[in-house]
Amino acid sequence: MRKKRNKILISILISTILLATIIMYNTPLHKQKIPTRFIAGESMGFDLGPGNINFGLIIPGRGTSRDLTITNTHDKPTITKIKSSGEISDYIIVSENNFRLQPQESKNITFTCFPSKDIELREYSGKIIIITKKTNFFS
Repeated sequence: MRKKRNKILISILISTILLATIIMYNTPLHKQKIPTRFIAGESMGFDLGPGNINFGLIIPGRGTSRDLTITNTHDKPTITKIKSSGEISDYIIVSENNFRLQPQESKNITFTCFPSKDIELREYSGKIIIITKKTNFFS
């Protein structure tokens, strides 16, 4: 009876440690939400405001790009994942995603906004979400 109880306790302890390790490696080191927008219109125009990724005025069926440099400021390798949200997400193309960076390494990423030809002429907004995680212990 005592051996069975010890086996159960050891199993619970191992499961708890495994779960804690999985949670630790899946918790983001950094998560940044950057407001973004564009205006579908009849001419092209720039919007270079700081703190956002704004694509300005875009003629439907044409695209424009913005560059962003991402740097790993941590002392361990990281994985960076980029997502978009909001009504703009259908029109955003990211040059590279789910990439690994070594400590102090940087990578230039290009965000392209390409609204379809049949889009309604108006402003579209959303967010670009950059999530940085530790590389998992199997990498």
